Amino acid sequence: MKKSKWILFTLVLFIVGIYFIAMNKEKSISIDQTGQVQAVVDETSRGKAQVDWRYVSAMAEVKYGIEEISNEEIKQLTNQFITEENDDFKIKEIDRVLTENEYSQEEKEEVKNYYNQLTDQIEAADNNNLKKMQRNFINDIEAIAIENYETYRILPSITIAQAILESDWGRSTLSSEYNNYFGIKSHNWDGESVNLETKEYYDETIEDAFRVYDQMEDSVKDHGEFLATHDRYKKNGLFNGTTYMEQAVALQDAGYSTIENEQGEKIYSDQLAQIIQQHQLQLIDSKVYQ
Repeated sequence: MKKSKWILFTLVLFIVGIYFIAMNKEKSISIDQTGQVQAVVDETSRGKAQVDWRYVSAMAEVKYGIEEISNEEIKQLTNQFITEENDDFKIKEIDRVLTENEYSQEEKEEVKNYYNQLTDQIEAADNNNLKKMQRNFINDIEAIAIENYETYRILPSITIAQAILESDWGRSTLSSEYNNYFGIKSHNWDGESVNLETKEYYDETIEDAFRVYDQMEDSVKDHGEFLATHDRYKKNGLFNGTTYMEQAVALQDAGYSTIENEQGEKIYSDQLAQIIQQHQLQLIDSKVYQ
């Protein structure tokens, strides 16, 4: 009888031990689980200000469980970050949002832990040679793109995505030899120029003159000035766009690029959006709204 009690007691201790190990094990979240959140956050941000989907994902996991959350609940969490001040949209700091929603100290720590996990996973994905080259390119242009936003209100994600698309990550002849990262032609230009072949529409190739710059920074700054001084961009709502989705469409509508698919449909805005989403460039936009 005593032996049976001892076995039972030992079994209870074992179960309790397993429970505490499980409870104290660091909870985790995978970036693969966040696709739905990313899409809804970006769409909900449209016309307001770009919200960081990592914080929304972290809050969703704590409050609902990320695999159980609905689109409507994601929208509600996203809107918690957006505030309007003097007819201008801003992004609230995460601590303010968590406090306003009465998260406990333990829940606040969980949210920040999940946020850090997602950030680490994004950085870990850059660990091959191609990804490193791409990340270095983004890092080289990010600060200048943010400066351009302050001056011309072109979102950093748009500036960077256009540079990626137009220069093939800085590998095109026009960018690598002449520091022109945006394919800007030399119309109304007093500086040096170079004649090169370029593609128009779907498969048409023509030769045209392009602006030449001394360095990348000059190209980025001139890109902002070029857009700001050509009325068609203003008329098509480029500077009224508050998220990358709107600005990408405005650039396409204003005729920045003539690129089309086989069906003759304009695809420039889709190309920019895909680059921004793939490389999480909208997270840079979140910084400028704080």
